[in-house]
Amino acid sequence: MKISCNVIRDILPLYVEDMASQDTRDLVEEHIASCENCKKRLEEMRTFEEPPVDTDIAPLRNIQNTLRRKKLQTIILSVMVTLVFAVVTMAYLTTPEYIPYNENAVSIIEKDDGTVLLNFSEEVSGFNVNQSPAADNSGYVYDITTWETIWDQKISKNQLENTVLNPNGETVSSIYYYNTDGSENTLIYGDSITNGSVVTLPRLVLSYYVLFAIGFSLICGIGWALFRKNEIIKNGLEIIILLPISYMLAHLLIKGLHSATYLAGRDFYAILLVTIPLYFALLAGRNILKKLSVKKPKSTL
Repeated sequence: MKISCNVIRDILPLYVEDMASQDTRDLVEEHIASCENCKKRLEEMRTFEEPPVDTDIAPLRNIQNTLRRKKLQTIILSVMVTLVFAVVTMAYLTTPEYIPYNENAVSIIEKDDGTVLLNFSEEVSGFNVNQSPAADNSGYVYDITTWETIWDQKISKNQLENTVLNPNGETVSSIYYYNTDGSENTLIYGDSITNGSVVTLPRLVLSYYVLFAIGFSLICGIGWALFRKNEIIKNGLEIIILLPISYMLAHLLIKGLHSATYLAGRDFYAILLVTIPLYFALLAGRNILKKLSVKKPKSTL
């Protein structure tokens, strides 16, 4: 029976790969002995080489770099959010709970050499002292207050030791204990500096920083609206405006809606510690959202 060339060409791949039975191989060999076309096809299949692999890996590198940037941004976002949570938690645990004046909270010890010591009770975990010269130049007036914290109550007790009020030999004219509820100060040592009551008020310096952050945000917002068609300026303003926004959010996390403080330095540094990781978290989140919001081009038929 004569086999057509089409049949032979169908089984040539099996013949070349040595996957055909002996009967099939004999059939192929018998055919190509008398058919130049099929014999040529067989030779071409045996000498066939795979096309060279494209060695340009730039597109693959671009994809790899893109994936790496996305992964890095996600890691930064996670780390910064964790830091914000940690700092806010620590700030909450160490927030002063001011102790109203009582004779057991703090007592005054005067030594023969003029040194004045502050002796604190076990419940006191921290204190603040403000020094100012007396009006009659007789020495210095000291305003003190004490507090305890959740950290010292529940986790690690910090027992204060006796503290020297005038380590440089200053003359102590009087010492007042001030409460943080707006009540008048209590004279606990020396002579009264006035004939009336004395009240120590909280500082409002944090309010000025918040107002500055709000004003700066408004300026950046106006600039963004004016230059929204310029991608370079718009992107730059979006990055800058996140800084005052981060500060305002950090203020809310640390102080809430209040700005008055008796410990301006402590509260300001706590707000800054939250602002920094919060800024980078918002920056990473912005970049991720911009990547997700990029629409793929529609395919045209």
